[in-house]
Amino acid sequence: MMNSHDTSPALGQDEGANAGSQSKHSRLSEWLRESIRNGTFPAGSRIPSENELAASFSYSRQTVRQAIGTLQAEGLLVRSRGSGTFVAKPLKSAAPGTMRIGVITTYLDDYVFPGIIHGIEEVLTEKGYTMSLGITHNRQTDEENCLRSMLAGGMDGLIVEGTKSALPTGNGALYDELIKRGIPYVFINGYYGNRKDSCVVMNDVKAGEMLTKILADHGHKKIGGIFKSDDMQGIKRYQGVCSGARRLSLEMKDDSVLWYTTEDLPYYFDGSFDSFLLTRLTGCTAVVCYNDQIAASFLNLLLRNGLRVPEDISLVSFDNSSLAGEMACNLTSVIYPAQEIGRTAAGLLLRKMSDPSFVRQIKLEPEVVCRGSVADL
Repeated sequence: MMNSHDTSPALGQDEGANAGSQSKHSRLSEWLRESIRNGTFPAGSRIPSENELAASFSYSRQTVRQAIGTLQAEGLLVRSRGSGTFVAKPLKSAAPGTMRIGVITTYLDDYVFPGIIHGIEEVLTEKGYTMSLGITHNRQTDEENCLRSMLAGGMDGLIVEGTKSALPTGNGALYDELIKRGIPYVFINGYYGNRKDSCVVMNDVKAGEMLTKILADHGHKKIGGIFKSDDMQGIKRYQGVCSGARRLSLEMKDDSVLWYTTEDLPYYFDGSFDSFLLTRLTGCTAVVCYNDQIAASFLNLLLRNGLRVPEDISLVSFDNSSLAGEMACNLTSVIYPAQEIGRTAAGLLLRKMSDPSFVRQIKLEPEVVCRGSVADL
């Protein structure tokens, strides 16, 4: 039985602004994490079953399973077949090292990245580690410089958001050098396809399928998209939208899909391409955008051309950043659990540091926040 349920019934309820930016399994993961931290579930104790947690918080078993899986990846929980799920006993400490962890991300601004960093820091600080940050601006030469600097400075491990992860990396030799030196690393948001590395990613394919289902449920038949071609997330999100459109008999022609790279973005929405972009999307009743930043830029393009969302065209996106709720159209967007991504990656790295042979590719399940940017046709 869980006497502590009496103190947290709000988990199963709408938590206002916080509920919009954090998925259900993220909230349950955090509740379990805090219950372990404060001793409600001490080391070695069995936590309630999936059925008990689902009933207590009015969540589906899939949501509960996702939350438990996150804590398993962090090394906080272990499953015992036929016996249940238990709070893990503390792992044997690795040999003393630098007590520094390198974190390399493509950007560090007010989008989703501060949440990722906060989640990583939360886990690492508790274990006594400090962080060294590197920013690549999604350029492989900058990634090379970050990796070389961290190799020279000494790190116990690395968390890396791969640069142009949809393309072959030119820095494979540096990752091989990390392995040679026994320095574990974990990728977030994507990974290089020719490497079998540990990573924490969103199920972006499923997220794309969910967005197309929302559009289909509102009567949309012809859709377009704007996707990033040099990052794995862009490819996977496009793959999901295509899969969903095909299954739901929606029309999505190649001409109605626009692709851009990191270097293209400054010019894509500066006004000089408006006619080209709108011509390519002629006839589409809805557009799926790679992320909220692209959706915001596209919304501005529409507004300066006298078009409204959702009256003239519907808009959906990924990441559910602060932009989504602030935009005039109240954007429907897939939740990106930034802090959970960071915490899970940090936990996975600590696990690899104690067991170098451990490899895990973790895929978090998506949820969508529906707002007012989709017209009912």
